[in-house]
Amino acid sequence: MTRVDAKRRASGRSRRSSTPAVPQLESRTLAEQARAAILTAILEQRFETRLPSEDDLAKMLNVSRTTIRTALQRLEQDGIVSRRRAVGTTINAHVAPANLALQRLVGFDLLLEEKGYEIRTDVSWEKAPAPPEAQAAFALDGDEDFCVTSKAYFADGRLAIHIRDLIPWSLLRTEGLGEDIPASMFDFSKEFLVEPIDHAIVQIVPAVKVDESATPLRVGNGGAFVRLFETHYSSSGRPVAFSIIDGDPHYVQLEVFRRS
Repeated sequence: MTRVDAKRRASGRSRRSSTPAVPQLESRTLAEQARAAILTAILEQRFETRLPSEDDLAKMLNVSRTTIRTALQRLEQDGIVSRRRAVGTTINAHVAPANLALQRLVGFDLLLEEKGYEIRTDVSWEKAPAPPEAQAAFALDGDEDFCVTSKAYFADGRLAIHIRDLIPWSLLRTEGLGEDIPASMFDFSKEFLVEPIDHAIVQIVPAVKVDESATPLRVGNGGAFVRLFETHYSSSGRPVAFSIIDGDPHYVQLEVFRRS
């Protein structure tokens, strides 16, 4: 158990008699786990057009009906399902990795696998001075070292997606990252950041490769590609990471879900 976990548990014990803060936190965690499990089942097509009842889902996942209801509310907000009284919970027909990847509900590897490509992912990191891109995302105070990660997704041997993550070194819980780090920035934050990522804001910009330094993607000079600037925030609204995501349009077409 880490020192941070120990402090959280001790703090929870001291407040348990006067406030329901800790039980509520556990409830949200279970609901998030239930949401992820149901989403996985939907993507793996274990259900056809409709989900089982709340009672049946609660029995399947060994959680309360309240936890299932919260999980389904989240899935409805994400555009995965629609819920109507007397009809139940139906799976929206548009659900696919192409519109879920942008919401970070699935990884980019699944987006590529759905199209039938053989996927290879290379992930590396280094400790480096603040890159120029960090100036716009973080209020830097003096010389700040950063953890800079590089993630390459290959589809049938060709680079399809390249991601560069910038994380202030001071926000890491440990310097012992090791060689194998999660490709998902959200998973990385849960394991290594003092404040895990709660949400992100994505700016989508069209880009053109003017020379070899513009992007690692294997598009020709003058060729177009998609670039995402993604700022990750903790639940307190603090920016904790910044990502630059380049996608080869031959492999990547992202979709956006909108609700009226």
